[in-house]
Formats: sequence, structure tokens, C-alpha cells
Amino acid sequence: MELRQLKYFVKTAQLLSFSEASRQLYISQSTLSQQIKQLEDELQCNLLQRTSHKVVLTECGERLLPMALKCLREADNCVLEVANVKNLMTGTLNIGVTHSFSHILWYTMKEFLYTYKGIKLNVHYGYTDNLINMLRKKEIDFALAYKKEEPYEEFESFKLFSTSLCAVLPKRHELAERKILSLKELEKYPIALPAKGVQGRRWIDRELQRHPEIKLRVRIELNDANFLCDLVEQGSSLVTILSSLAVAKNSDLVAVPLDIEDNELIGCVHVLKDEYMKHSVKEFVRMLRQSPVVMLMN
Repeated sequence: MELRQLKYFVKTAQLLSFSEASRQLYISQSTLSQQIKQLEDELQCNLLQRTSHKVVLTECGERLLPMALKCLREADNCVLEVANVKNLMTGTLNIGVTHSFSHILWYTMKEFLYTYKGIKLNVHYGYTDNLINMLRKKEIDFALAYKKEEPYEEFESFKLFSTSLCAVLPKRHELAERKILSLKELEKYPIALPAKGVQGRRWIDRELQRHPEIKLRVRIELNDANFLCDLVEQGSSLVTILSSLAVAKNSDLVAVPLDIEDNELIGCVHVLKDEYMKHSVKEFVRMLRQSPVVMLMN
């Protein structure tokens, strides 16, 4: 049994098409069929049932598929491990990040690029759910996002810091000196909310569902925390609701914690459980933990 044969079988089993599998593998259909036939002969069973119209997995094929996937992942991990041992400072690091983490990422990314000039960084911004899907498909090496209330069984989440949802106001605002605010007290002010899909927005919507008597005057919704802060800072009468992290680099704004239930957002590094972790990931996370912004949040 060869890794190549397992690779060919997995691709065909996923696509259920010999023609499409051969096209994506850049081999001829006859070569693909021959290799899978050799695998079937060795295992003494049919893995794929072929008809003139479709391809389906047999019972043996269904049993082999998850094991073949695991075997190929472990083979890939071997290659990665050897490459990192040979030369740690080469390769690519794929990072997923929500907009709320932009400030934290900026500090660490700047230090990392200066220290490790041989590593290329690919940074992908998105909602938490989108980033988790990318991580599941191994399109990114880790994701920076707030921890969700429901756990991810297939991921490990390492805490970086904890923060809370706040009313973000200009320093000159009449509520800026308050130590804590309720959503009810914000009713008379025009509100700029983070868009649905942003992690903090879920906390806001949950609180509004608990208290339907609260009616916020929402004027705009958008998914960019920096833009929301800019709107508030530029002298408009808008108030926004974000984590305290969003105003860490803006001395003209204040973040007043909101008096809502379970008001804790936990910033995490999310990785696939039981998967090989690149040395560059470990180093980037180490730098994150020691960055001025994260240390200030702890």
C-alpha cells in the first residue's frame, strides 16, 4: 500500500467522480483507475462501486476513508516536522483574525516580520464562524477570535486575555465619567452596532432578547471595529458597543463597561486539536502573549 494510492482513493471518494479526481490530481483517468485497482487487489475488496452513471463508496471504502485521511495527515505532519527541524525560519504562516483583534495582531506581526525574515505571513480577516471553518479545512494555521459560548470539540482554545463589552464614547461625552452603564441608559443616544456575525453582537442581541423593553436607536451596523471607533471619535453623536480592546490604541475614546449578564469576552488562539503545530505558530503565539496590548489586558 502506497501513500500515492491512498491519496488517489481519498480524492476519488470525496468527489465520487474518476474524471474530476483525475483532473484535480493532474493524472490520466486510466492511471487513477489502475492505482485504485492495485489498492483494491491488495486489500482484497472493492472500495468504489462503479456504474455508467455514478461512483459510490462500498462498505470497505467507507471504513477505509477516515483511516486513509488520518494516514495522509500524519504523512504531511512528518514532512512539516522535518522541514521545521531542518530550517525553522522558512515557510508560510497562515493567520485568521477577527477585526476586533487588529490592534493585537499589528504589534506582534510587526515584531515577527522583523525577527523572522524568512517567514511569509498570510493574514485572513473574517467572522469567527468563517475563520473556524477555514481552520477546519486547514486553510489557516490558527485563528484569533473570542471564545464562543458553545465549545468546539475538534479545536483547542488557548486564552490570551479577557475583556468585556463596553459603551465606547468620546472623552467629552456626558456619560464618559461613569464607571458602568446599562443598555437602558443608552436608549436616548444614536447607536452604531457591530454587524450580525461579530462575536460581541451576539452578547448584545442576547441581552436585548432578555430585556425586550429596551429599544436602542440603531443608526448603522457594520463589521469593522476600527471604523466604528472612527465614527464615534469624529465628533458625531453616535455611541458604539465594543469590547474594551477596540479602544486600546485610541486615547480620545473611553470604554465604559456595560451592566449585562455574563459580560466577559475571552480572547483566544484557536487551533485544531491533536494536530501538529508549526514552530512558527508556537513562536507567534509566544510573541502575542508578551505583546504590550495583551499584557495590559491581563
